[in-house]
Amino acid sequence: MLGLGGGGKCDNYPMKPISRWVVSAALVAAMAGCASREQREQPGLVAQLGSPSSAAKGSVRIYDFRDGVQVQLTITNLYPGAYRLVFHEAGNCKSPNLFSAGPAWAPPGWTKPAGELLPSFLVNENGSQNDYVAFVKGVSTQGPTSLRGKSVVIHRGDLVGEAFPGQPNNRMACGVLADSVPIL
Repeated sequence: MLGLGGGGKCDNYPMKPISRWVVSAALVAAMAGCASREQREQPGLVAQLGSPSSAAKGSVRIYDFRDGVQVQLTITNLYPGAYRLVFHEAGNCKSPNLFSAGPAWAPPGWTKPAGELLPSFLVNENGSQNDYVAFVKGVSTQGPTSLRGKSVVIHRGDLVGEAFPGQPNNRMACGVLADSVPIL
């Protein structure tokens, strides 16, 4: 017997019985692995964040959720403090000050400034934020209301200022939203 309760031997080493609790825990862990695999395979959009003038690195993942999208952010190498995540019109993050991302974007019908579509967040003393989740109504990852091809920019501070070519601004990191590749 292989240790599932009979106290058998294997290669002259005594086997201890495995309790039902251990077997139950193993089954729960196996099922959780299946659930997390389904979650990882969920289609959506992803933007890898970076900047030619900043050490900030991270990603934004977007998934369809109800009548909008769920936005998840992971970012490191920022100064502690307040920041804002903003969608921008152009899918371009190539200029040194991230001016190429264009102006802030919001879906039709949004009545506040476009830079206020997503809530601000705080970066901890280690320079990271790993539990930012937000919901945006009226957009999707597919079709006419898709965010695909838009830039997503991290702005330092709670306000989104206008950017000009070749001048410093509060844009810290940028990425272009594209189809996510499932992790298998």
